[in-house]
Amino acid sequence: MTQICLCGTGFKKWGMTLSNVAANIVTDLICKKENKYAYLFDSSRLKPIKNFDEFKNVLVQSTNSLLLNKLKRANMKFSEIKNNSGSIIEIEGQKVGVYKSPEGKIYAVKPTCTHLGCLLSWNDVDKTWDCPCHGSRFDFKGKNLYDPAIKNLENYEI
Repeated sequence: MTQICLCGTGFKKWGMTLSNVAANIVTDLICKKENKYAYLFDSSRLKPIKNFDEFKNVLVQSTNSLLLNKLKRANMKFSEIKNNSGSIIEIEGQKVGVYKSPEGKIYAVKPTCTHLGCLLSWNDVDKTWDCPCHGSRFDFKGKNLYDPAIKNLENYEI
């Protein structure tokens, strides 16, 4: 007798919806019925050669965030950061992520993602440090909010 193992994982914030769809797909597979959504859950659906533009974009973003942006000098100066905003500045050759609260209190973090080391960028709408490589997010104090990173950012005393 042949055994087949079927599982669905990685739904993140969409667990209530997508786990139900995955369960229906698994049920249909067991019952040998076709399911029109099965291709969306197929782990082999992305082919790097066929999806060259998407693959190229991932490579460019990763290269920029992991290497090139780290080598660029930060353009913003500390005095240019407005209250309730943030930016990356350079202090003694080191990149520092600085956020100024509405009252002018200063929070400083090491702006490197704790997942794989990509340079973070400031999201002025949500007041978060966002990773362009894999989507991790951190609050203005450096607390980890979203995976895949699981550690908080390193803080600097100001």
